[in-house]
Amino acid sequence: MAISGNLRTMPFADLLQWVAQSRQTGTLVVEGVPYAKKLYFQDGTIAGVASENPREYLGFYLVGWGHVQENELDELLDMQERYGTLLGELLVMIGRLSRVELNTVLQVKTEESIFELFQREEGEFRFLEGLLPSKKFEPLGLSVDGFVLEGVRRKDEWERIREVIPDTTFVPSLVRAVDVQQMGRPELAILREIDGRSSLEEIALACRIAPFFVLEFVYHGVIQDLFAIAPPALDREVRTPDFATCGGWQGLLKEAEKAYSDGELLEAYRKARELGAKHASLREAQEHARDLERRIEERVADHELADAAVLELAIAPEELTRLECDPAEGFLLSRLNGVYTLGQILSMVPGSPTEVRLMVERLIARGVARVKQA
Repeated sequence: MAISGNLRTMPFADLLQWVAQSRQTGTLVVEGVPYAKKLYFQDGTIAGVASENPREYLGFYLVGWGHVQENELDELLDMQERYGTLLGELLVMIGRLSRVELNTVLQVKTEESIFELFQREEGEFRFLEGLLPSKKFEPLGLSVDGFVLEGVRRKDEWERIREVIPDTTFVPSLVRAVDVQQMGRPELAILREIDGRSSLEEIALACRIAPFFVLEFVYHGVIQDLFAIAPPALDREVRTPDFATCGGWQGLLKEAEKAYSDGELLEAYRKARELGAKHASLREAQEHARDLERRIEERVADHELADAAVLELAIAPEELTRLECDPAEGFLLSRLNGVYTLGQILSMVPGSPTEVRLMVERLIARGVARVKQA
């Protein structure tokens, strides 16, 4: 049975209960701000989740919890493509993680990703019956009932917390002595990490627990005047351990496709070429790179800039020193003398003819170059 709609008319909690009660198998896609997500179900239980939020990638937790180094991620992501498996399963295969360790990371990752959806008041959704990831993975088999009860509780708690702590980039500090006799192991671990410099997110990663538990603990400490909370320093860089992209060739492809859809054809073409060069051994990456290059070349062929066109600078030569351009564009500019045709320039400037044409078109669009009138 297919279903689609908007969270305005069918709240996320009701949607989850429908999937569970009808024992559905398939993928629930939830669109909307700030990120789209996919929830995978088998017989009404939660098998896994995928999110476009970089802070909900598995790599974010693997790096943040110290299971892998950040500089290893690209290689591992490429390996998973060669083996046709998911990143977590690959790490178990090669002995970097035990099954228990992987399931712990996946459960926290899955819970945080799903609980965020309870806070959304709107967003398009659709259920794709019978559709699951093609790559092998171990279903988590998480019950929906527990998520609904906890999700509703967290939604109410979040509304109170946000009035005091806007997000996990804020930094807690201890303002007076704390009685640790009544604290459990997770609370003591959080307390040890509160140093007036680490953000709530960094504390959660250091303790290998969900960020919400840190938020909740610190919030109640602030209410009791045990902790103070401050925004992050303006000069402090807040980074995502798993970078800002997907990592591996998929991340590069995503950047290239975004540039293409935004009309930045030169940027898209360069990223497509980079994708093909960096991942020459991966057939799927090569196919995507060639497809994108072909689409760009077709668009360039439709442009009315003949090889016989003579090009010249549209600005005074002394202005070139103040112009922001890369080395390739700088070399190209040196050939725009009002004498050479585009065809001649294509034979002089290094790079593929498509890339040079795109550079010329960008310079014309910026008002730096123009076609010389006969």
